[in-house]
Amino acid sequence: MGNIRNNMLTFIGNFVMAFFIFGEGAIERPLMFAMWMFMLMMGMDWYKSRGNHTLN
Repeated sequence: MGNIRNNMLTFIGNFVMAFFIFGEGAIERPLMFAMWMFMLMMGMDWYKSRGNHTLN
């Protein structure tokens, strides 16, 4: 649950910062940027957790 909460907070933060950076009043670019960053974070988490499994 903590991992989901952290990812959602980061997604919201990315969206807000991208909204201020792009500054066009449109929501499409910040939303697309935040979604790409969210997918990148999830992919990195999945890749890191892949190598942590042992048979011990």
